[in-house]
Amino acid sequence: MPRIMTPLIDRTEVAEGTVAFALERPAGFDFKAGQYVIVVLPNPPHTDAEGNRRVFSIASPPQDTRRLVITTRMTGTAFKRSLAEMPLGTPVDLSGPAGTFGLSADASRPVVFIAGGIGITPFRSIVHDAASRHLPHRITLIYSNRTPAGTAFHDEFVRLAQTNPNLSYVPTMTQVEAGQPWDAERRKVSADFLRSHIAEIPTAMFYLAGPPGLVAGVTRTLSDAGADPARVHCEEFAGY
Repeated sequence: MPRIMTPLIDRTEVAEGTVAFALERPAGFDFKAGQYVIVVLPNPPHTDAEGNRRVFSIASPPQDTRRLVITTRMTGTAFKRSLAEMPLGTPVDLSGPAGTFGLSADASRPVVFIAGGIGITPFRSIVHDAASRHLPHRITLIYSNRTPAGTAFHDEFVRLAQTNPNLSYVPTMTQVEAGQPWDAERRKVSADFLRSHIAEIPTAMFYLAGPPGLVAGVTRTLSDAGADPARVHCEEFAGY
């Protein structure tokens, strides 16, 4: 896996407690939507036992020729604090791309993406890529979070679904209290939830990404709902 030094060029808060970091995309750095990179901070201002190396899904699509975007919950680790505080222009050590978590070439089956929290990052790259290339895949993006304030890229997905007839966006907020301004789904992703939004569960391709507990739980739920286990693909986001 090639290693490249490239600078941090931008940082943006994309949800409560979640920040997108943009690295300059090196010349000739090609990747497929859904892949990941390894980031090492050579001289971080903060250190701890978890080290200065992290794996991140690329949240930007291949069509963004200037930037590689990684996105993370700001949990207070030394790595996260260093990434948040170091000056723009600071070089980081980038390795990659790697991974095979991506959209199948088979467009004959409906595709269902199910993301929890920061697990949305590979799906952001994939849905932007699919829209840019006018792919024929019929995609439903189910995105589970506690509250709207903590939901990264929510408004962006709303706009994408409005302009792309092949994309359906189904956000659900599981801890919105009664009376709070949210008029869409509030349920957890259960078998009944899936039957409400997916008409072809037995034949659909499912892609899951998020914390290990969510991925394991939704995998069991898909089995209960009648999904084909051979068509369920998972990406776990641990330790973030």
